[in-house]
Amino acid sequence: MSLKNRKRAFNVLKKRFRSRRVSSLLLEHKINDDLFKKLQTTAAVYISKCLPDNKFITNEKKLLKTLEELESSIPNITPNGMIVPKRHTILEYNLLVSAFSDIIESMNFNDLISSWHIPLNLRIKYGEINQANMKRHHPTEHIHSDSWAGESSESVTVHIPIFGDVPNNHVCFYEPPEEFEEEWLKPRPSYIDGEEIAKKYSKIDFVPRKGRILLADFAGLHASTRLPNAGPRISIDTTFVLKRPGDERKPETIHPWRENERASQETLGSLGSDHLFYFADTNEQFVDSEGGFKHPTNLEVLEIV
Repeated sequence: MSLKNRKRAFNVLKKRFRSRRVSSLLLEHKINDDLFKKLQTTAAVYISKCLPDNKFITNEKKLLKTLEELESSIPNITPNGMIVPKRHTILEYNLLVSAFSDIIESMNFNDLISSWHIPLNLRIKYGEINQANMKRHHPTEHIHSDSWAGESSESVTVHIPIFGDVPNNHVCFYEPPEEFEEEWLKPRPSYIDGEEIAKKYSKIDFVPRKGRILLADFAGLHASTRLPNAGPRISIDTTFVLKRPGDERKPETIHPWRENERASQETLGSLGSDHLFYFADTNEQFVDSEGGFKHPTNLEVLEIV
């Protein structure tokens, strides 16, 4: 797919909701205040359920402080900061995804979504980089495209900062050069294997903000970034495959690593009424992410009868 066609698709997407065009392939939309508050509340409730003592915390500063104090004792947080859903958090996680879906519904582009990558990720990035994580295949601190880890190159990254020190701890985005080649987005053994490609990109002068949702085409790259003395940041991230003008709505290309990690917007919107995201594993059960090429959960999408 050419860079021109990707920009055309973003032109179509932009017409569906009020947004700021940060760059040709990056949009920023202000979330309705009530919907964002609901997302914050469900995120806090979900995180509270993950705490060792199940202490219920909705105050942002207290929640962040507690997470810092208990950093080494919350078993379902991965080295990459993913707060992984487990059996004891099924209800809270479904409420969180439902709140996210409400935001998407409000933006009026359901018909442009081919499928979502699931499960959605709630992620904490502490103020200090986890140095052990930097030796793994896919630390988000490396400039990357999620397609390098097997997701469809036809996708759009969705990112929402929810809590924390976003000015100093955030995601940076990178603009592709005009000589962009689709081959650059093929799966790679690790993010560092795309280093030479990343050097061709230009950093966008932009800092995300809480209360905004960002949509970035996969032709652009991104990376988790921390400034000196940064505090922690909590955000939600996932991806969806964008239907493109003139593609006759053909099915997207999904790498075998990820083909079982898909759901429609209709499924996300019906959580709690017709469907349920179910996670069988407990905190004591480790799920192999296969070097970052699989989500570290065993998700089942159940129909409610």
